[in-house]
Formats: sequence, structure tokens, C-alpha cells
Amino acid sequence: MNVGNFILSKEDILRKCVAILGIRGSGKSNTAMVLSEELVREGVPVTIVDPDGEYQDLMRVMGGRTIVASELKDPFSEAYLDVKEGRNCSIDMEDWNSDSFENLAMYLEGIWKTSREFKKDRFIVVEEAHEFIPQGRENQISDVLTRIALRGRKRGLGLLIISQRSAKVSKNVLTQGEIYFLHKVVHPADMRVYKELIPISSSEVERE
Repeated sequence: MNVGNFILSKEDILRKCVAILGIRGSGKSNTAMVLSEELVREGVPVTIVDPDGEYQDLMRVMGGRTIVASELKDPFSEAYLDVKEGRNCSIDMEDWNSDSFENLAMYLEGIWKTSREFKKDRFIVVEEAHEFIPQGRENQISDVLTRIALRGRKRGLGLLIISQRSAKVSKNVLTQGEIYFLHKVVHPADMRVYKELIPISSSEVERE
């Protein structure tokens, strides 16, 4: 897959935990969409947690579907079929209410449990990851996403997280990253995260 000026093979990214970080307007969503589209082209289905409805057009182009989370009647069964049949899906979280969060948690739990049976490759893409896997605050969604980050490889699952506030994303998940796309940051707390992730001197990180 061609990403910017360098190339990643499917094997380079498959079943890994990947993070795209940076301030608003730095190009994170574009990077995420390119990766998602290229994964689908390479035959790797995606499930996208989409808080802002940004991926609906991509789903239509790629032959996938969009589900409004608050209207999801049987999340577990939908997840089962998505894994079994290799369907691409975006979960529309724009309603942002208790029903949508509960349904998303059940859907992701369904992905986790079904993947044990089928072990088919799939990527879970999470936009605004700090809202779903916040640092220091556990919930049903963060619990299953942490499991996917830590143990998903054996079940064929990869995780792609995108966030404009690196410091607010769960360290349990962020530190599992094997590939990082680090866009511009300015907040000192987010800069500290970059310094922890990049194996060069702090002064070099700030300069870059």
C-alpha cells in the first residue's frame, strides 16, 4: 500500500496496533482514510468507529455499509456476520448518546468473541480515540479495545487509533503501537507523549 512517499506492504501492517496522532487539521483523517482504503483494496475488511460521519462516502465507494449505532438492533449478530462474511462497516456515532455507546460496546465485544471462532483478518479503526479509550477512565468500550490492542493479533485483529490529543489516549493501548504516524502537535502534554514514543533526544523531537 502506498502511503505518502513510502510504501508499506500488507504484511507490514496486518494484525498490528497502529496510531495516527496530531492536532486538528494536521492531516490525520486523510492518513487514516488512505490506510483504510488500501487495507480494503488488499482484502482486509475494516470496521470504523466514526464519530463525525466522515467515512460514509468511503464505505459506499468500497462496497461497505454504515450503521447508525443508536439504531443498531442486534449488535452482536451484526458483528458476527461482519466477521464471518468479511463485510466492511462504519459505525456512525454522531448521535453520541448512551444507546449508541452501549450498542458500540456490544458490537465490539461481538467482533472480539467471533474472531476467536473464525480468526479472519480485520482492522478496527477508531477515530477520536481519546473519547473511547481515555487515559485513566475505563469503560466497556475501552475494555474490549484494550484487549484487541494487547491480544488481537492471535485472532486476526489489528487496531488503528486516531486522536488529536495523544496525552488523553489510554497508555495501555498507545504503548502497544508498532507503527506511529506522528503529525504536528503543539500542546506540551502531547509533546511529552511524542518524546516517550520516539527513540531520539527530546530536543530533536521538539525540533522535528
